[in-house]
Amino acid sequence: MAHNYVALYTPQIFVKLAAKMVLPGSQVETFFYPPPILFPLALISHLPFEWAFFVWTGALLSIAIMVLRVAGLSWIVIMAGIFSPAALLDLVLGQMGIATGALLVAGLIISTRRQALGGSLLGLLICKPQTAMLAPVFLLLQRKARAIGFALLAAISICVAATIICGVGIWHAYLTLGHAATMAILYAPFEPTSFEGWGSSFFWLFRSLHAGVGAALIAQVIAASLAIGILVWTCRIPNLRPEAVAEITVLASLLVTPYAYSADLVGYSLVLALAAERRKWQISMLDTLFWLWPGICLVMSIDTGILLSPLVISAALIRSCWELSSRAEVARLAAVPATGDAKYQTAESLTRSRTK
Repeated sequence: MAHNYVALYTPQIFVKLAAKMVLPGSQVETFFYPPPILFPLALISHLPFEWAFFVWTGALLSIAIMVLRVAGLSWIVIMAGIFSPAALLDLVLGQMGIATGALLVAGLIISTRRQALGGSLLGLLICKPQTAMLAPVFLLLQRKARAIGFALLAAISICVAATIICGVGIWHAYLTLGHAATMAILYAPFEPTSFEGWGSSFFWLFRSLHAGVGAALIAQVIAASLAIGILVWTCRIPNLRPEAVAEITVLASLLVTPYAYSADLVGYSLVLALAAERRKWQISMLDTLFWLWPGICLVMSIDTGILLSPLVISAALIRSCWELSSRAEVARLAAVPATGDAKYQTAESLTRSRTK
């Protein structure tokens, strides 16, 4: 089946062979990923199953570390990201969240100064497009037309490569069988012990509250609209560093997609580490909870029957917005010529007075 890529989207064939390959008698979900992901998968499909896993894992780790270093992230931030609960869960499951999270964070940051490279990195996320749903909005708000062009070029190139390697038939198979499998999984009744239990979308939150599909979709649209509004507001804050805007974009992106899991929160973990570094590593219990949450999400879902991840992500986003707006206000006040006793105030004292 490694060379009959169309068969991947045929449930009866895929489930039977995958269960035999992984563990006889195990329950295996149908294959429903979009065709661009077949390009990197095709490169390792000729290897024995065990070797392919280790090559895949090593390649994803190497890509993540490399792009994050190019983006200028410190080693301590990178280590906090790739050794986070989200990243470890991702690696154990053989997913690609560690690479997609790193590509998103690095691409957003790099695109503000090297548009061709940053846009190209973001274009690679066509392999898992729900990861970067707000990246185009970010580039538009930043007026990075060249980055948008290179992102499109990279995305189209991967689609073309996947088509050449796997055949045109993969697109029809995905748009029929693959799309049907995706909808079946997305619209399934919420089950906390299953994959929905470590989801991270408002759609699944409302499904866990026994809302119907229509009501859950409305809630997801409202959450996505608010997330986009927050990103637009953030981009209007003057003199923000690229890392700060990337932080908001990554957190807001998680509230836009209806389909994401704890293993997809590596980018989330990275921007939490960036925020902690911005605060000179003054870590609170709230920081610890945010960072550890992808590892305890499933336990909490099973215990409560409710998916709490989108609320935790929202809290992290609100906290980041408050911090950035506070810093911007302090910078604005510090830039105003002081009069009287006020001239003896420093930006540091203004910060302290605002946080009291």
